[in-house]
Amino acid sequence: MKVYELPKRRLLLEKRWPRYLYYDEIQGRELQGVPKDSVLNLHRPEQRLATLLCARGRDSLETSAVRLVEVLAQGSGLPLACFGISGSLLVDLHRPDSDIDIVAYGAEVAKRVRSALFVLLERDEHFHRYRTHDLKRLRIKRRLQQAITFRDFELQERRRVFQGKFLRHDYFIRCVKNWGEISERYGDARYTPMGNCTISARVADDTEALLTPCRYVLGRVEVLRGVISHKPREVVSFRGRFAEQARKGERVIARGRLESVRSDGSNYFRLVVGEGRTDMLRTVG
Repeated sequence: MKVYELPKRRLLLEKRWPRYLYYDEIQGRELQGVPKDSVLNLHRPEQRLATLLCARGRDSLETSAVRLVEVLAQGSGLPLACFGISGSLLVDLHRPDSDIDIVAYGAEVAKRVRSALFVLLERDEHFHRYRTHDLKRLRIKRRLQQAITFRDFELQERRRVFQGKFLRHDYFIRCVKNWGEISERYGDARYTPMGNCTISARVADDTEALLTPCRYVLGRVEVLRGVISHKPREVVSFRGRFAEQARKGERVIARGRLESVRSDGSNYFRLVVGEGRTDMLRTVG
């Protein structure tokens, strides 16, 4: 059984595995993590895909996952090496009704994958958009009843293509940067939690909107409630479901945790969404 909510995960770890809780000075707060001396294996999504591509005795879900990547690679004109398989399939803990979780590597790859998905979903042959009953189920699964109305949730989710149905399976595609595209090293910046707040703003830059972590650079920021002494200059999220949420020029409402960021002698503020039960990011107007 997967424990989806972070607070519930923390309570479980505190009760049974407290060594997986630690205070991180860089983040300025308690985090959940596995000590290095407890790591036995490193699972790589791209290696798992390579293994399944060559496997003869694949089960039905593994076969569907491989087929999904093949169709997506063909539709986008990308090599299979740009993709990997994550989630329960990665660690061989899947069931016949499990989701298919895919990783795509590279910022430019993300754009090509998204363009291909628009075409594939329009064809409605292998890839299918969620129907209303699917979105109702998804909202309950994510426990977002307190965060956003179903009407707003449906309007938001129907704009997205990184999730939906592949044949009869739910799929989710997470796009990440290649290692060569990452310039920041852990410890280059330090973060201090400032409290929760809700803001209204315009998206000034959506360059990293398709990625996980995603980032939306803001303009015309107005603090609606919570910490009003500082205005964030960006919204970030480490949850894949906040990718594709807004585009440049759109006005958004966002609710999350305000953080102070100190890096290279500069100091600014950002809003982190996706860790609290009522966190949200949606377009308005």
